[in-house]
Amino acid sequence: MTNLKWKVKDILGFEVYDNKSNKLGLLTEVMATGANDVWIIKSQEEELLIPALKTIVTEVNMLRKKIFVTLPEGYESMYGTKIKLDDILEYSGYIVYED
Repeated sequence: MTNLKWKVKDILGFEVYDNKSNKLGLLTEVMATGANDVWIIKSQEEELLIPALKTIVTEVNMLRKKIFVTLPEGYESMYGTKIKLDDILEYSGYIVYED
């Protein structure tokens, strides 16, 4: 990550790119978990969950409003990170994922 300090509220809405310069979507939300935060990246049709780890998040560019990540080999197939937005239901403010 860059040497600049930032807060989560400052980077919400930033574009997120992988190490191959593919746009993954926008950082729309952050889930706090016990070990580390999980960033929710949304595109038009998918949602991607990325752990906010220094080994994953390689750069946060405050000037360009872009975030660059390097996903580990096989990450998507192993963890099923991409969730079709059509498979998500919202019920009384809660998001429900259906199989």
